[in-house]
Amino acid sequence: MFPIGEKILVTDVTLALENEGGLFLISAPTGETLHVRLHAGNVEVFRSAFLPDRRRDDELWAIVRTGYLS
Repeated sequence: MFPIGEKILVTDVTLALENEGGLFLISAPTGETLHVRLHAGNVEVFRSAFLPDRRRDDELWAIVRTGYLS
């Protein structure tokens, strides 16, 4: 579990978020950004966007926890 606002860079999003719950902002190296809610093994994507100016030259995904579930 990582705190709200902490950014991690990973190669495998599924492995990094295994057994996690809450709200997350996930950014792909291609510039695609997903806002997701994880709860009890379920994933809900409630917003997605393609931001070409955020494209990177690596293979890492960026994950930021934006909230906890109550």
